[in-house]
Amino acid sequence: MSKRWILMLGALAATPAMAQDNAPQRLITVVGVGIDRTQPDVAMLDFTLRGEGDNADAAASALVARQKALTSGLMALLGSTTDITTSNVNVTEVRDRACNDGRPPFGAASTLSRGACAVIGYIAFIQGQVRTRTVDKIATAAGLAGRLGASDARVTNFALADPEAAQRRAAVEAMKDARQRAETVATGAGVKLGEVATIRDQVAGGTQELYVTAQRAVTITPSAPPPPPPIPIDVKLRPIETRAQITVSYEIAR
Repeated sequence: MSKRWILMLGALAATPAMAQDNAPQRLITVVGVGIDRTQPDVAMLDFTLRGEGDNADAAASALVARQKALTSGLMALLGSTTDITTSNVNVTEVRDRACNDGRPPFGAASTLSRGACAVIGYIAFIQGQVRTRTVDKIATAAGLAGRLGASDARVTNFALADPEAAQRRAAVEAMKDARQRAETVATGAGVKLGEVATIRDQVAGGTQELYVTAQRAVTITPSAPPPPPPIPIDVKLRPIETRAQITVSYEIAR
């Protein structure tokens, strides 16, 4: 047999194996969903403080006094691990209502400070946020903030201190769900489920909000008796749901 025919037979003998190697991979692809439900262990409270005075220094001093009282009271209620931060400080002029015919002046920077539009005082504002692990007392803290000078106190968010751990638990449940779905499909198709071929995940988390608006503050003089304890406000929180969605492809066993 010539060398040419030997080469052709060799090529023909290799063809079935090559066709088998290039055969499309048989897969079962499913989407598994997992949900982790965990009680929140972090709470956030937003507040606004204001100080009033005949001049800017007096307004700033009043603001600082209220800020110190609020910080001290909240730390005593919520504990020393509570984090209180502040931002967005604003000191603004105040004019009589008669200015601009009783309407709020438009473009106050161009309004002459004389006559009905003379500056009669100042207001200093500051915004802040409380972050605490003492979740069960956060609504009570909103009421206390109102007593201590906050013009607006709102419990705005509940969260998890370790959301990654919740995400991992949800991912494990999603993989279990995917396996069960794939086994159901394989049984219905009369085939045997093989090894995992590919995994793609998509995560999604969740938080919740609760708004508690506090009343305006009541002035307490140094000679006044000690203030009563804060009014307890109970809240019943729903668990935070952390979701995981995973797309898994399994080989069909040959």
